[in-house]
Order: sequence, then structure tokens, then C-alpha cells
Amino acid sequence: MTDYSMTCVAPTVAKALDLRELRDATGEPIPEIVADLSDARRLAILAPDALGEFAFGLWRDEMPYLNSLCERKHVTLRSVMPSITPVNFACMVSGMDLDGHGIRAKEMDFQCETLFDLLREVGRTSAGFGQPGYTGSDLLARCSDLGETAALSDDAAVEAVTLRVAEERRPDFIITQLGGTDDHFHKFGPSSPMMVPKLRETDNRLERMLARLGELGYTVIILADHGQHDTGNPDHPGSHGTDSDQDCLVPCTWAQP
Repeated sequence: MTDYSMTCVAPTVAKALDLRELRDATGEPIPEIVADLSDARRLAILAPDALGEFAFGLWRDEMPYLNSLCERKHVTLRSVMPSITPVNFACMVSGMDLDGHGIRAKEMDFQCETLFDLLREVGRTSAGFGQPGYTGSDLLARCSDLGETAALSDDAAVEAVTLRVAEERRPDFIITQLGGTDDHFHKFGPSSPMMVPKLRETDNRLERMLARLGELGYTVIILADHGQHDTGNPDHPGSHGTDSDQDCLVPCTWAQP
């Protein structure tokens, strides 16, 4: 199976939403996704942070809903370097790596055009969501049109605010960071059985969110920003940032309403 670069995500979204091409994007639209989403009216990206191919391969039986989606439609993406959250979420909305978009930290400003800009150009709206202090709020919500941060620092609140804004405001493009998976991978390591409750919770959350977003007319893409590897250090069991497959290869699936 071909691995696509994370730089392909933004061009794919632009194509699906019938926007012009991002001026400086280095990636190309992903054919498998574009073939299915050519008539998308609205599109949402849901990103369980750090749920890479390595961890998903270990625990896919604990995530039956996501596994069922991936069995039907699935491509593998490779994170850009360094394989950290701000760099790769910025890549998802720009189609560029760090040298192009300039986002090394979530407080920084884009040095290039983004999907948010393309949507504004044609009078359409975008929204970004995440926990306060996370990339979803400090970068994506800040740079989008309808961004809000969750009232509480957990994924349940992020789910609630995403669905509320989707229902009340109907933005054309949504991107949501579910940060709890990354937090737990760091705390326990991706191979730890202690991950199972969080992964089951995330699977149930994705199923609820896709069901409601589908009712609202959204096509949904699920992908991670990067993966994680086990460190062997009990004080810091999980980490990422390297160019290893464990840190860089992430699953991507999609569903239409």
C-alpha cells in the first residue's frame, strides 16, 4: 500500500470542497479519498492525537468502530518532520511542511496560505476545536472563523462544542483535535494495556461524532497527526518526534453522510 505524505491532506480537502488549489502546497490530492468525496458539501477532520498505525495495530480490536471504517476505506499517511503536533496539524491545513508553513509551536502564525484562507475567499466558513492550551485551540481555533475552545479540559467537552457549533453554525470545514489519546500514550506508552479504556472511550466518541455530523451533512475524515513509540523509560513511557515508522505512520479513513 502506498504511503501518502501529510502534505496531501489539505489539497485533498480543497479538492473535495471544490476550492481552488493552495498556492504553495507541496502535496497532491489523495485519489482514493477524492474519488469518494467529490460531492462533499461540508467536511470535518477528526484527529485523535498520536493514534498512529503502530498503536492502532496493537489495539484495533479495542476500537471496533474505527476498525470497521478502516477495513472499508483506509490509506496510510506519513507525518512531516519533526513528528510533533503543531507541525503536523499546520501541515493538514496548509499542505506544506515546517519550512513552508513556519508553525513549530502552536502560538506561531502561518507563513503561507491555508484552507481557512481559501474558504474565506469564497465566503465560506471554517471552525477549529481543541482543549485549552492544545494545538486545536491555540492554533486551529485561533486561525479559523468560528473557533471555540472547550469549556473543560477533556475530549468530552471538545466533542460537545464541536457538535454544538456544527449544528448551530454549519461551518463548511471543521478540524477537531482529540488530545486525550496523546496524553495517555505519553503517560503509559502505546503498548501498555493501560491504554485500553481511553481507546475504547475514543472509539465510542468517534462513532457518536460521525453519526451526528453525518446527520448534519458532513463528510468526515479521521486521521492522526503522528504516532508514538515506547521509550522503555518508566518516567516517560511514550514519546514521538523521530522519523521512525512508529512515530510517523498514521491511519486515515473517511465516511460520507
